[in-house]
Amino acid sequence: MRFLGALAFLIFTFTAAQAGDWRTYRNDRFGAAADIPVGWRMGEAPENDDGRVFTSPDGRASVTVSGSYAVLPRFQEVEIMTKPGAGETVDYKRQGRDWIVASGRKGDRIFYRKSLLSCGGTVWNSVYLDYPAAEKAAFDPIVAHVAGSLRGGKGYGTGNCR
Repeated sequence: MRFLGALAFLIFTFTAAQAGDWRTYRNDRFGAAADIPVGWRMGEAPENDDGRVFTSPDGRASVTVSGSYAVLPRFQEVEIMTKPGAGETVDYKRQGRDWIVASGRKGDRIFYRKSLLSCGGTVWNSVYLDYPAAEKAAFDPIVAHVAGSLRGGKGYGTGNCR
């Protein structure tokens, strides 16, 4: 029965994502914005208003959209953002002039992190996805869409950023 529930969720999620059923979340503080599948629940705002967590309808996957200040030299921040956390194995890392990506596994789950540097190098806008590794094929188009939609912008905490 659990398999049928997971299958129904995947079909719903994949169909919604392919059909263009997305909503855009934009963080007012840092200006971070990304598309989220319709039907994913938005969590409570944290006290510091740095972003939001969205949870899949079945609660087994999540997308976090957030922002943070760039405060360290870039090489140090890139190292921190791509370094494996507790129990993680990083399988994929890429870096451009103003973006970084790290992805891998933590137990039976996959994580994907992407960050863009914006506002003249003063703000990191990020997405973090976490989902079951067994459902990778179904989540690949969702990860691609969310990661591709990430962008920075003006927020009340970004000063004169355009």
